[in-house]
Amino acid sequence: MDMFQRYGLRAMTMDDVCRELSMSKKTLYQYFSNKADLVDQAVHHVFCAHKVAMDEIGSAHENAIDRMVHRYAFLMRMIESHGPNMMYPLKKYYPKTFEWLFAQRQQTMVEALVQTIRDGQAQRLFRDDLDAELVAKIHFTTMVGLADGDQQPYSVDERRKLIWTAISLFIRSISTAQGLHYFNELKEPFNS
Repeated sequence: MDMFQRYGLRAMTMDDVCRELSMSKKTLYQYFSNKADLVDQAVHHVFCAHKVAMDEIGSAHENAIDRMVHRYAFLMRMIESHGPNMMYPLKKYYPKTFEWLFAQRQQTMVEALVQTIRDGQAQRLFRDDLDAELVAKIHFTTMVGLADGDQQPYSVDERRKLIWTAISLFIRSISTAQGLHYFNELKEPFNS
């Protein structure tokens, strides 16, 4: 993924990959049938690694608000390391990979958020009158628009502020008085 960021998804060639890895084309083509296959496998690999990390965050934080805040921090680290502008070229030049990634992101993020909302309801941090699945789908759509942001000329700092504001508004809108009190005690994480 590092090379995709440096060269651009479309501009990077198999020759660039061979040069970077000090590998012959013959060897590279033993692992990847073409550039589309390389992009597809790279996207699958990165998605799976991110899913594992998000699952670990879920397991590490019983408190539903803490879980959301730490997932926000992970999302920001991901944007900062991979950049936000990969989705548009992926969608344009590798639509099958994009469709797979979008479907996987939606399924895993919505499922994780539904569980977090239900946990928060059981913890009396979130309102019990919420339709967890509907709320999760709305939040997913908002976050994808802000995180991917290919059409938005925002810097990483501006995007961080936008995303933190969206998450803060979201948490406040679904919280009980107890949840609001807890959330108000927190500071924006990893504000650097």
